[in-house]
Amino acid sequence: MREILLNSVQYKVEDEIIQKAINPYKGKLGGSGSREYGDFSQADAEEYFDFRNGIGKKRGGGADARLDWSDGIDFTTEGQGVLNGLVNTADYATWAANTAYVTTDFRIPTTANTYCYECTTAGTSHATTEPTWPTTVGNTVGDGTVTWTCRAYEAPLKIIDFEDETYIISATRIEKWDGTNRDGVYVGTELLTVRPTGEGSAQTFASSTGGTHYLEVDEVVTDNATTRVYDAGGTDRYDLYTVTVPKHMVGTINSVTVYARVMSSGATLQNGYAVVRTGGTTTYGTIVQNMGEDTWTWVSHTWTVNPTTSAAWTWDEIVAMEIGGRCVSDDGSSNLSTVYAVISCASEFADAIVVTDSTDSYLVVSSPLAAVYTSDGTTWTALVGCRGALAWYDTKLRSIDLDGEVVRSSAANDVDGTWTSFSLTGNFGTVYDLFEGKLLSDGTPTIYFTGTEGLYSIDVTNEVAYKQEVAYPNVTYAGHKGIYWNAGVWVATGYGIIKVAPSEATYVGSDLDDGLPSGYHGKVYDFTPVNSWLVYCVNGGTTDRSSIFKRNTVYGGNLQVYTTSAVNKPIACLHHSSSSLYTNGRLWWGEGTDVKYMMFPDITSNVKQVATYEYAASSNTAQLPIFRKMAAIPKTALRVAAITKSCSATEKITVYYGLNGAAVTTELGSFTSSPKPTTLTFNSGLGTSFYTIQLGAKMYRGGTNTNSPELESLAFYYLPTPTMISAWQVNVLALGTEGDSTFSAWETLRDTNTLVAFYPSGDTTKTSYIVKITQMPSRSWWENMGGREGKFTAVLEEIIKD
Repeated sequence: MREILLNSVQYKVEDEIIQKAINPYKGKLGGSGSREYGDFSQADAEEYFDFRNGIGKKRGGGADARLDWSDGIDFTTEGQGVLNGLVNTADYATWAANTAYVTTDFRIPTTANTYCYECTTAGTSHATTEPTWPTTVGNTVGDGTVTWTCRAYEAPLKIIDFEDETYIISATRIEKWDGTNRDGVYVGTELLTVRPTGEGSAQTFASSTGGTHYLEVDEVVTDNATTRVYDAGGTDRYDLYTVTVPKHMVGTINSVTVYARVMSSGATLQNGYAVVRTGGTTTYGTIVQNMGEDTWTWVSHTWTVNPTTSAAWTWDEIVAMEIGGRCVSDDGSSNLSTVYAVISCASEFADAIVVTDSTDSYLVVSSPLAAVYTSDGTTWTALVGCRGALAWYDTKLRSIDLDGEVVRSSAANDVDGTWTSFSLTGNFGTVYDLFEGKLLSDGTPTIYFTGTEGLYSIDVTNEVAYKQEVAYPNVTYAGHKGIYWNAGVWVATGYGIIKVAPSEATYVGSDLDDGLPSGYHGKVYDFTPVNSWLVYCVNGGTTDRSSIFKRNTVYGGNLQVYTTSAVNKPIACLHHSSSSLYTNGRLWWGEGTDVKYMMFPDITSNVKQVATYEYAASSNTAQLPIFRKMAAIPKTALRVAAITKSCSATEKITVYYGLNGAAVTTELGSFTSSPKPTTLTFNSGLGTSFYTIQLGAKMYRGGTNTNSPELESLAFYYLPTPTMISAWQVNVLALGTEGDSTFSAWETLRDTNTLVAFYPSGDTTKTSYIVKITQMPSRSWWENMGGREGKFTAVLEEIIKD
């Protein structure tokens, strides 16, 4: 008679023990139906057909309607994946012989060399011979009667439409797209005048007409002896003063010129100097000799480089700079009346706007220092009183300094009339954007500005700024863009976007959920609405790739529109031109120093309905979420099937995969026919074992750029293959006076929560199993049997096994 060992107790059993294999992934612990392993071994399928909820889902299934990452495939429409749009580069025209050129024309050599060349002397190029182009910025070359100056490409900061033309604003240039090429229309150089605002490191004049030296020499209109510093007995005296420079200045500094109004009285010696101090070193300008006794004379000197470092000036050096004047006489007195400095610079443009007043429409382009405007795109004029970020509000063009401290306004409906200003009190950090909107509390029109310190509204009547109750991290470039759109305020918060509605703020950027993949991180720099889409760019800077995304305001989701091919290609600005201006609409952006564009329809989101839409030649690999159902259970990948459109040998979809966390780089095969292409199999149909798997797809088109393969549905077939577990059916003998206690002991084991050790052989030196009693007769059955000696049937099962 056979014995088993259960929970360290020997029990006698009758007949053979029946052992069955169970699939723990599918098998049921009770109820009717077969319990054989083979009865539960059919393949499972996971279908993917809708990805409108966008990227950022690292792990999931088809029901999530999400992607991990989509690099080059447009999943805007349910059940339709197609190639992204064809990207073009807007560049300058190439040089041509015997051609008339005017100043601000830009050309590139017939063999490009990464530089562009500005026409700085108008004329006609050589009849036959292309010049030898210099490759040092600022150097010139003659070409017939034309002079070309070598320039570096500049990164676009703003792109805007005006009078049915598209304009590109970079650091120091304004350019216009002519339908084929871009060309310069304005190259700006500004003059920043700074005057003493504090005492510097030296005041050697003994006396002054007032108590504080710098206040005696800071006048705009010189008044000679009325306010001055002087020394009646000094023969060689100088003063130095600090200056205040507008905050957030960027751009190239061409030169610094210091002016001083001096006068000396002496028998034979009357000399004057302009003075600058930088980096702890005081430098005197060129001497002006024999000014004439008791004669007030202007002395000046221009430094094209920092005299202490012999290198180009930087704005940090300008901020720390001190200026002054020196007066030398052989006897008598030394006098200094007025001091100031003029900084010649190419201050980077900050903003641009198109506005219409009672007389005309204008394109206005501003910098931290000034602004220029045009009504025809050709003639540019300084807009006095305007600078910084721009917006139109309540019949006036408004601007705000980039430190938020001064708000400036044109006259009502008169952009080039007399401007006024008022000051704001507070710490606003760096201000990046100014825009018209409505107060979310009651819908009252207002004007907002955003920056590193937050979102503010301005009460222009009471001249007060109110910080809105919206918090985001105080990081560089937080608040870089803001708009009022669809009854809400949208603000770039650094790495994300916040949508502010009445009594509610929601984060909606691509940094949500599982975020962007490594190597694609960046800050949101710009966005623009296109119908129901918010199109925005993530600037990866020098370390990461940059991307453009779009988000639907109805169902959300962040869908990839474009990603740069490499790092260090920052995307810093976006602009959409309507289909009334360009066929199928156009999305523009600045990428590094390039200007790029692609079709972006504003009449439909489904590009397959636009016969003339142009597609990219191929995509990168769009990655589905990692499939990880019951990740710890081994599974076998069997095949991938698809429903497609427009597939052929050249218009194809290639499937890739990565197992157990590996990159999605292993090619499975390609779909080259439609509508039901040949199913792709793993390992020639034998299958490939995995715990987790990530699928990806890459698309290719042939030579016609209005064609694209189309993916409607992707189905992944797999077989769960867990380690086999067993069940045993035994006939337990309950004999003699021990019969009832045997039955009771099995009841107790059945009802206990923990598992028990089971030795089918009854021998502890042989194989054991951890089991649960899942079936045995009820107590009423046993009692109906009268508790007599006999036997009962029980089932023991393993629950799980690695």
